[in-house]
Amino acid sequence: MTHKLTAFIAIALLSKINLVCAQSVEVRFLIDTSISIMKHHAVNANTVDWDTLKKNALAKAAGINNPYQLGPVMRYLYKSVNDFHGAFFYKDSTFQWHHRDIKVSDSIMNEWKKGAGIKTMIFENNIGYLRIPSMPISSLEDFYKKAQNLDDSLCSLLVKNIKGIILDLRLDGGGAMHPMILGVEQLLKQGNVGSFRTRKKEDWFIKDNGFFVDTVLISKITPQCNMHAQDIPVVMLISPATGSAAECFIISFKGRKNTVLLGFETAGYVTSNAGFPINDTAFMNLSIGYSADRYGNIYKEAIKPDIPFISPDNFNDIMKDEKVKAAVNWLKIHIN
Repeated sequence: MTHKLTAFIAIALLSKINLVCAQSVEVRFLIDTSISIMKHHAVNANTVDWDTLKKNALAKAAGINNPYQLGPVMRYLYKSVNDFHGAFFYKDSTFQWHHRDIKVSDSIMNEWKKGAGIKTMIFENNIGYLRIPSMPISSLEDFYKKAQNLDDSLCSLLVKNIKGIILDLRLDGGGAMHPMILGVEQLLKQGNVGSFRTRKKEDWFIKDNGFFVDTVLISKITPQCNMHAQDIPVVMLISPATGSAAECFIISFKGRKNTVLLGFETAGYVTSNAGFPINDTAFMNLSIGYSADRYGNIYKEAIKPDIPFISPDNFNDIMKDEKVKAAVNWLKIHIN
């Protein structure tokens, strides 16, 4: 009787342990598939002990049957590959790991809420001002429209014979880099302006009013002016909110003469990302590489300003904004 009772207790305990550790078939599938995608594509895949990672992830998922509860597990996976730019999407939920708190000023947050768009002005000494906002893209038509709108705005300044320009990226949280870069093509020389560095190298080119990744044409515009402004001085205003595609935009200007960054270091979302469908309800966005400038220098951290400048942002009265005034003073000195 004692042996039977002991066996019964052992079976009961084992059943309880299996019940606690088990995941639903869907949850296990999502974890296994996510790990497999990361192992083969994550930019930092070679820094991870994948057997240990899988063991820990399944332990964290013990007893989870609902994918909506996978937040801690997915954040652990992204943290393990040091990916704070990617995210896991399940139906209407998004799980993302944040490696640090980015402090964004109230003035930037308030301006975002207003729906900040492109803005142009001309200051004393023929100094132009062009605000470049975030550029989320939902279709190929968006590439063209946003690149064309930005180029039209730049041309409205260039035709007035500006001698220097301020590019305000403080409100540019990303989206797509292609319309940003193509939209200011008059400021850049034709040819290579940077590259993605994933498992292969993909160059960014400006040619014949088009933006190419290697030989693939992403978008093409019809400029409203025929001005070449590759040599005019440029000050780029940056902030902790300047991130992702905006950082790629900055990288495309690296190596350009008479160009400086002024403000506070960027957000640090410098990886190139790719999307991976998992099933009809789940999707993974993953960092698969970094970006490099035209000389091959690879950027893996937040981009620091050439001229550090900390002051309140004044978007309500741009001419009184301290960073703008500092940019104007730098341009006055460097305008020929």
